[in-house]
Amino acid sequence: MLVDTPQSKGQLIWHYLWQNRLSYSLAILFIFLVNLLQVEIPLMVKTTIDLLSGDISQNHDALLNGIFMIIGASMVMIVIRILSRMFGLNPGRFVEAQLKNDLFAKLNRLTDGFHSKNNSGKLISIINNDITGIRLFFGIGFMSMFNIIFALSLTPIYMWRISPSLTLYCLLPIASAFIIYRFGFVQLRAMWTARMNSLQNLSEQLVHFLSGMDVIKAEFMDDWVQQEIAQSNQKLLDVTLKIQRIQVFILPILNYANEVMKILILGLGAVLVSKSELTVGEITAFLSYSVMLAMPFMSLGRILSVLQMGMASLKSVMTILNAKVDPTNLLRLSAEETQSIKRSTLSVKNLTYRYDNNETNELTEPTLKNISFELPQGKKLGILGSIGSGKTTLVNCLNHLLDLEAGCIFYGAQDITQYSRHDWHKQVRTITQEPYLFSATLTENVEFGSKNNELNPNTAGQHLSVAQAIEAAQLTNDIKRFSNQADTIVGEKGIMLSGGQKQRVSIARALYTPADILILDNVLSAVDYETERAIMGELNNKLVDRSLIVVSHRISALQDMDEILVLKEGEIIARGKHQQLLKDSAYYKQTWQLQQSEQQNELQNDQEANS
Repeated sequence: MLVDTPQSKGQLIWHYLWQNRLSYSLAILFIFLVNLLQVEIPLMVKTTIDLLSGDISQNHDALLNGIFMIIGASMVMIVIRILSRMFGLNPGRFVEAQLKNDLFAKLNRLTDGFHSKNNSGKLISIINNDITGIRLFFGIGFMSMFNIIFALSLTPIYMWRISPSLTLYCLLPIASAFIIYRFGFVQLRAMWTARMNSLQNLSEQLVHFLSGMDVIKAEFMDDWVQQEIAQSNQKLLDVTLKIQRIQVFILPILNYANEVMKILILGLGAVLVSKSELTVGEITAFLSYSVMLAMPFMSLGRILSVLQMGMASLKSVMTILNAKVDPTNLLRLSAEETQSIKRSTLSVKNLTYRYDNNETNELTEPTLKNISFELPQGKKLGILGSIGSGKTTLVNCLNHLLDLEAGCIFYGAQDITQYSRHDWHKQVRTITQEPYLFSATLTENVEFGSKNNELNPNTAGQHLSVAQAIEAAQLTNDIKRFSNQADTIVGEKGIMLSGGQKQRVSIARALYTPADILILDNVLSAVDYETERAIMGELNNKLVDRSLIVVSHRISALQDMDEILVLKEGEIIARGKHQQLLKDSAYYKQTWQLQQSEQQNELQNDQEANS
């Protein structure tokens, strides 16, 4: 696999050629045999036709032998051609499948830094559209390239053996056409790259707009969106039409040259036959060779387009394959090492974080400033802050989704930057505000976290069943109302569920296969206060020996924590237990009073609605 070592295009091509070396070797052998038979059959035809010029009764047996040889050679050529196509085209499919696996493996190793600079629409376009060009490159492109090489090398040799002078005359139009063809080929190379970029941009826009379709409809942005898509689509159309013009008006110049070559053969050949310098059989064979010479020329433009498209696709794919991977992420802890670091203390020491500006490649102002705290195993930590206070950035630093400097976050005595993200995520599970659910049953979505054997509940000391995890997440009553209950299909991204139900499914998933540290990133924002209290009570009961970090703008979700950090503009402005903060922090107290007032109003409205 080419997921970790930077590669040049040549190295990448050689890697996949070598992987399929047996298939390619057989394909080359069969392609050569096909072309050898193709040039030998006209000689058999020449001999047979010349026999017709003599005494047929005397040459009867030779004629029959010649006819049978032609038929036999043709049948053998058909079989060999089928084999050549099998062994020549199949590697393209194998490369396509392997390359998709390599790309997904590489994307799985890359951090948020890469994904923030490369929109998912662009990546989808690369994986779907660009790989098609690579499949054609390693399939029909490779096979046709060798077919053309053998045809253009063997056919002129056999033509020369019949008539050197006529062969030279035939090469004149071909040489002239190649000069014009080269100009079109250079233009085509730039056009394919431009088309690929336009296709990636269009795919990027479509994914972006489809993700925000509800907002687009609600804000009556339909016309603007259609205009943006139409402009991108027009750019794609324009560059595609330019490619078509080159393919229609310039690349066929070789075909025209071939027609001129046929006229020369018929004209000059007739003169040579009249002078008895060529026989009728020889001129017939020569015409057959001109047809054979025409076929590779006719396909040369198309094949070179495929090869050019493949090279452009390879360049695009290499933006993923050659993306830098932190060498630490390639490391793996043994089972003994993984067990030895469990139940450790999480320590954050003077953590400061700045984001990269993708446009200027400069660091922004610090989003987090000198954050420090400790979380002993089994303790519960709350983090309170308003929008823009740095809560999500802190969470993404703790779970190491962001690239960190060494010396800021430790688990026990070990810096977490020394762990691969694969190993670190065994210790830390994060539930986000917008959990991702798959189009599967509720049960399957809860069990999803245990699909990996390393997290399997049978080997991780799991003590909750799916039903118990669902009950702890306060989903039992909701599920009873579903037609198939826990076997209900939730739809793509959980479209059949409300926002609060999605969040509770993700909580049930985390409880089913808990890690040493569980982080809830504002996941209770879509549930009412009563459900929130019930869920927090269950979490405190079920996670007695595990650490819990709850990030929220609701103090009610944090008031039972062992310690609460108050974030404002990326800094910790207060810390302590709930009652202590009510006395010592004016900001915390004011936030608490406002939320208590909102909660009372909500309860009053519910009572009035029920009455």
